Amino acid sequence: MLVLKNARLIPELTENFDKKYADVVINGELIQEIKPANSVSIPEAQVIDLEGKTLMPGLIEGHLHLDLCGKNTFEENVESDSYRIMRCLRLAQDNLKKGYTTVRDVGDRNNITIGLAKAVNEGMIMGPDILTSGIIISPTEMGNEFFGTMYTEADSPAEFTKAVRRQYQLGADWIKIMGTGAVMNPGGEPGMPIIYEEELQAACRAADYVGLPVAVHCHGTEAIKMCIRCGVRTVEHSSIMDDECIEMYKKSDRSFPMPTMSPMINFLEFPEGKPKHYIEKAERLTDTLIKGVRAYKENNIKIGWATDAGVYEGSHGNGIYEFRARVNLAGFTPLETLIQATKNNAEILMIDDKVGTVKCGKRANLVVFDGNPDEDIEVLENVSMVLKAGKIVQL
Repeated sequence: MLVLKNARLIPELTENFDKKYADVVINGELIQEIKPANSVSIPEAQVIDLEGKTLMPGLIEGHLHLDLCGKNTFEENVESDSYRIMRCLRLAQDNLKKGYTTVRDVGDRNNITIGLAKAVNEGMIMGPDILTSGIIISPTEMGNEFFGTMYTEADSPAEFTKAVRRQYQLGADWIKIMGTGAVMNPGGEPGMPIIYEEELQAACRAADYVGLPVAVHCHGTEAIKMCIRCGVRTVEHSSIMDDECIEMYKKSDRSFPMPTMSPMINFLEFPEGKPKHYIEKAERLTDTLIKGVRAYKENNIKIGWATDAGVYEGSHGNGIYEFRARVNLAGFTPLETLIQATKNNAEILMIDDKVGTVKCGKRANLVVFDGNPDEDIEVLENVSMVLKAGKIVQL
């Protein structure tokens, strides 16, 4: 048994406890009790004093790629699966050390993260909880070959149905689909839909049938509307919007935007060595992206939190870059971004019965910071301790 004494809690991220400071009792993998500070005395329990520190639910990364590390894509494509699996584990652990106790991987080569997630779930290795789609289902599109075996192509409702069933058969937690062109794809136009609505409907129907949620890569306006009409759970990036998109999001209780500000800002801030098409597309889209994220705030739309880690070097475990963008460019408060990265993501990813807040009975996936990250986002750099399923992370 573990007792975390004198912990400063964030009220908005704590359930069924109304005091600011607490003793938190952890028994096995779960939070057993939350009591007033200095009120718990359990013989033989391990006690850690958290005076001056903030205890909050573990961060949840809503969109990353453990099979990408920002190096030359063609070099990554030809590396062996065995090597990439070991690198995936290292990158997953890099995220965990920074407080990301859950990550959602939305695209790899050859479904390697499905096996990695299973190994974590079975306790074979220490890592964050991994929700994964495995490979991405895409219509035939110019530039798909740029990412090697990261895509499986489908070009009819029947083919999308079969591809969804195949990912379910292999053990995927999510279905990931390409809905528009991509910034990183040399042949892709981010604003242009590449999937027919009847194909997306078929994919969503097949996924619903086996209980899997759907995530769609989607930058453009018309494709965003298509995703909401089809009941897509998360609209990844959701960059180019009009007023109708905003109104549709406001009315929907099934579809949620998962914006990622980090990559395009990074491409512009550090263009050296990056492909020219990354920079050209980022120059066209960044202002529109920032405007869209501000619109989410102005219209009180629930959004997820994600970084697209893997698409540029050093991005894994570097979520502070996304937090800074949301605070400094989009106008969110530090507390609002922490809610997005914990409570919101848990609800959107449908894991809020287990994680996302500090609550008795929930999993003890927790992170401790020196200082008050809900007041100063830079405090997220000061990780004091991470707990995964009640165990102190030591990597």
